[in-house]
Parts: sequence; structure tokens; C-alpha cells
Amino acid sequence: MTTLIIEIPDNETSDITNIVKARGGHVVSIDADEDNLTLFELDLLKRGLKEALLIKEGKIKSIPFSELWND
Repeated sequence: MTTLIIEIPDNETSDITNIVKARGGHVVSIDADEDNLTLFELDLLKRGLKEALLIKEGKIKSIPFSELWND
């Protein structure tokens, strides 16, 4: 799956969202200007979403909760 970041006017988001969803894609709306996200933080979000989608598709295994807090 490819991750695509685009900037479009607010009044066009519903049309683009419908097209992406019709093709089986996922839409994550992040307004970097409003939330003051750095490029590093945006990259972390992108990588996290990609990993979540891979887990959902069964391509990689998630870490059990019991192992997250295992010192």
C-alpha cells in the first residue's frame, strides 16, 4: 500500500475522501498547520499508521499488551 500526502482546499475533502474510500483506501486527516506538527512528528504518525494497517492485514504481528509493560 502507498501512503500519499496531499494538500487540498477544505471544501474538496469530501470528494477526495469518497474517491479514496471507493478504491479501498484509508483517509487520515491531519492539519499540520493547526496542530503545529513537525515533519518528524508527521513522519512518526505516517509510520505508525502504516504499521497499524500491516497488523490489520495480518502481514505483521502485533505486540501483546503483556509484553509492552514487561520490564
